[in-house]
Amino acid sequence: MKPLYRLQAAWRSARKPLDPALARARQRYQALAPRERRLVSGAAVLLGAAIVFVGLIEPALNTVRKLQAELPGLRTQAAAVADLTTQASALRQRTAAPAAAMPAKAELAASLERAGLPAGQWALDDAQDGGVALSLDQAPSSALMRWLDGAGRDWGLAISQVDLTRAANANGRPLPGLVNGKVVLMPPQAAGSR
Repeated sequence: MKPLYRLQAAWRSARKPLDPALARARQRYQALAPRERRLVSGAAVLLGAAIVFVGLIEPALNTVRKLQAELPGLRTQAAAVADLTTQASALRQRTAAPAAAMPAKAELAASLERAGLPAGQWALDDAQDGGVALSLDQAPSSALMRWLDGAGRDWGLAISQVDLTRAANANGRPLPGLVNGKVVLMPPQAAGSR
């Protein structure tokens, strides 16, 4: 009840300065002839309708016209996005297929460095059956795991042998997050034949 009471009180206080002018307008309206009253009432209704049209209806109509003009462009953009999505899924399926051969050592080396494994922490050597042996010396284990996941996904490489130990300092204390060891990667057909 309080908010309603406050609203009524605010309306009364806002109307108070206008009461004398409203009283004079009522007196003038009552002094008019019946025909003139109908004309004034009709003009008020017409003015009210014009205000409603200009304030409420016309902006909505303008928005509808604007959106109808933009709709063909948006449909074109939606078709382009759908086409790009189709192309991306086709590329993803094509790259998900295992590679037939082992990638070049230079390509593997570049991907190791991009993964956050500096060149001094690893070495690539040839392994049996056309694979690659990755030797690690105090390499970050999180970057290595990310790279191994990407190598399997991007090139279809399979891990055939893993021999990792936690890296230790000169005093024999383990270094957190660092590993030493060797990982042997094989091309997919060689890994499948084993």
